[in-house]
Amino acid sequence: MVSLLTAGSAAVVYFVKNWRDVEALKEQRRLQDNQLAVLLEKMDRCQRAATEQEAQYRQVFELKLQEHRADINREVAMLRRESKTATTRLHERLETLDKQLTVSVERQNQLLDSTRRQDQRNERLEKLLWSWPNARLNEE
Repeated sequence: MVSLLTAGSAAVVYFVKNWRDVEALKEQRRLQDNQLAVLLEKMDRCQRAATEQEAQYRQVFELKLQEHRADINREVAMLRRESKTATTRLHERLETLDKQLTVSVERQNQLLDSTRRQDQRNERLEKLLWSWPNARLNEE
């Protein structure tokens, strides 16, 4: 009977020890679950903060990009105006030069015509002068 009592008490001690071990494991599991929940909450906060920060950076980047595009559009418009003004000035200058060239060509043509006429007059005078003394010589 003592052996039966010893075996029974050993079995009770074994079950009590196992029950304590199970309870300790449950407590450890509960602590780990709490730590996991804290870590998950911290991770969620970090992820939300990172997402918000990324959104802010994206907004700032978009604003800077829009400002940069606006600056470039202003510069392009200014350069187009300057180009148009320069082109207009060049066209005016070309028109002036074209008019001057036309006047110059007309004057050159007038000078050539008057030179030809003068040459023709000179030839006639020369013929007349050459023929006049010869006419005198023939008369004498």
